[in-house]
Amino acid sequence: MKKKFTRKREREAVDVDITSLLDILTILLVFLLMSYNASDLQLDLTKNLDLADSNAQELTKFAPVLQVNKEAIVFLDNKPIGRLPASGPMPELTAALKSRKAETEQKNIGKLHPYKAELINLIFDKEMDYGIVQRVMNDSAIAGYSQFKFIVKGNY
Repeated sequence: MKKKFTRKREREAVDVDITSLLDILTILLVFLLMSYNASDLQLDLTKNLDLADSNAQELTKFAPVLQVNKEAIVFLDNKPIGRLPASGPMPELTAALKSRKAETEQKNIGKLHPYKAELINLIFDKEMDYGIVQRVMNDSAIAGYSQFKFIVKGNY
């Protein structure tokens, strides 16, 4: 029997266009970098404060920390401000927050990337009445803090 020998054709190199893949990877990289938070905020909680649970873990380091415990005593950066009144605003809280905001804005003068002083960290007891939460948020907004982060206990 005679064997037929066939020549194998040389395979041509295949061009793969990865431009769209690089575009997607660039967008993904930008998204991940913009959402990255390297905050190393540490909190010293006051007594009689039981935090609510959460799965998120994002804190803001330079924002003031406002805490309200079970007895409705308000703390700003671990310094007692006073007890919330039964109804209506708390002028001492608004004055303390305005003072803290002015200090932050004074420190930001001349910085290339100043910290936005509209953000405040809020910590409430998990059994706190929503009316108290609303009043504290209102007093904070009057003082110029329009963005709120609620700090809660996580299961990590």
